[in-house]
Amino acid sequence: MNESLPVANGSFGQLILKIADLFENLVKKSAAVFCWSTALLVMVIICNVILRYGFNHGLILFEEIQWHLYAIGIMFGLSYAEITNSQVRVDVVAHLLKPQTQIKWEIFGSLVFVFPMIFVVVYNSIDYVAASYALGESSVSPLGLPYRWLIKAVIPVSFILFALAVMARLFRNVIRLTQKGE
Repeated sequence: MNESLPVANGSFGQLILKIADLFENLVKKSAAVFCWSTALLVMVIICNVILRYGFNHGLILFEEIQWHLYAIGIMFGLSYAEITNSQVRVDVVAHLLKPQTQIKWEIFGSLVFVFPMIFVVVYNSIDYVAASYALGESSVSPLGLPYRWLIKAVIPVSFILFALAVMARLFRNVIRLTQKGE
């Protein structure tokens, strides 16, 4: 699909593109912070391997931190993949379609599949996090991590960020589709 940035002719179109830019910048700045979870994950894995195989003493704490850092990287990486169009998709049929038809399919998919899925995840995960917080949930392991609600909070926050990424892409696609002369 053609990924050139659309240029809006009217003031409403320009406003929509500014909002899309704002959403994309927010996602990119978040990604710049959360991408460090991968570096931390590698360091924790190395420390855990050294402790387990070098000193015959693994730590449950490090294992749980590994899961949490991996979750942070994946969950927040989803919105970055959407912004940069680096998500995995099956383009078996898409490459046969005209660019305008590809845009229409992407708009359709966002509205019919992606946004409802995001709504369901966010709606249900807020209660999930609230219940965890209210219970003061922590790891079942005595040496595990406390405040389990913090990692659970990654779910709604990352999906809200994903919604902003999808919305930015949707705005750009609608502008591309409505531009005259393309």
